[in-house]
Amino acid sequence: MVELEFQQKTKALIDSLKSICAHYGLGNDGNEFKIITQTFLYKFLNDKFAYEAKQIDEKVASSEKWEEALVAMSEDELEMLQLQMGGDTARLKPHHFISYLFSQQNAPDFAKLFDDTLRDIA
Repeated sequence: MVELEFQQKTKALIDSLKSICAHYGLGNDGNEFKIITQTFLYKFLNDKFAYEAKQIDEKVASSEKWEEALVAMSEDELEMLQLQMGGDTARLKPHHFISYLFSQQNAPDFAKLFDDTLRDIA
């Protein structure tokens, strides 16, 4: 049941992204594929980072909003946490989190911010 629900939500998200791309003239071309792929990759990197952080730090795991627990950490604490993560986990900073980008979605230069965030993570 969970897998079926996950598939349905994923397909709905893809359809929503395709609709947004079509609305802005990027439907049915290579850029649409890039946008959808990059969005899913970004979501995956955030989820993996959150999972790893929760496995390592009890405060983050017990926090209702893990992003806020990480933002409250000092730079040294965050660096120590990241050093304990595996090499296959992206090194994210608080301004890379989905919640931060979501809060900036109406900024006039949001597309540049999103692109810069993806480049910074890479």
